[in-house]
Amino acid sequence: MTTTTQRLVDYYQWVIENGDPKTEEWPLIATPWPTVALVAMYLFIVKVGPKIMETRPAYSLREVLIVYNFALVLLSGWMVYEFIASVMDIPNFNFLCEQVPYVRDDPRLNRLARVCYVYWLSKFVEYLDTFFFILRKKNNQVTFLHVYHHASMCVLWWMVCKWIPGGVSYFGATCNSFVHVVMYAYYGLSAIGPQMRPYLWWKRYITKLQLTQFVVVQIYIVNALRIDCGYSRNQLYLTWSYLVTLIILFGNFYVKSYRNKSNNKDGFSEKKNNELKKSE
Repeated sequence: MTTTTQRLVDYYQWVIENGDPKTEEWPLIATPWPTVALVAMYLFIVKVGPKIMETRPAYSLREVLIVYNFALVLLSGWMVYEFIASVMDIPNFNFLCEQVPYVRDDPRLNRLARVCYVYWLSKFVEYLDTFFFILRKKNNQVTFLHVYHHASMCVLWWMVCKWIPGGVSYFGATCNSFVHVVMYAYYGLSAIGPQMRPYLWWKRYITKLQLTQFVVVQIYIVNALRIDCGYSRNQLYLTWSYLVTLIILFGNFYVKSYRNKSNNKDGFSEKKNNELKKSE
């Protein structure tokens, strides 16, 4: 084994052995390989699933979708509550920038670490979003944005659970959980049937809410970097950069899905009016 390879192995071993003691013995946390395997499985299903379904009829899954989406509404709502309750329960917690103490036996810090862990596990549950699209042959919904977001969040939040389950991490996760309450409520209502369409006019505002979330969390991260309370600056830089990619991708999705359609509709109406005027 070369010196460079040995150094890399030693560094990897050091990194793996120096996680947060609160979570080091929790399932799937000790090394990145279970997460890597699950993400690889997800990407494999995304690749082969539509091909398998080509010769099969689409599944309805109406009842399953209703239960699934409203279950995620409840889970997301619980996480919003638990994140807020956890940080408020920690004495002198700085809501703008708080480091992660590497201690094992503080029940209040363990509570915050636990909800971070549940939040991370929920990202694997959300893989079902994609699998349901594939089973229903809604392959147009399985976009690069969709797959990138689902796969990358699992990796990013394994890092949080391994090394920094608490502190600043609460803010973005709380915002995202709140957005998911709204989003999965929409999906749950839409799964009920066509009779719900008159009440689902607010679909476009979900993407606006997501974009607002990303910008707010970015501002929060910049302020945390300014304060420099001892939370991992590398993780803050990584999260901020990751949010840039989401803003670009979600912004592009919003423009294509809503702005362009609106412009096309306006253009069609104007063309129709001109034709009517000419015919008079």
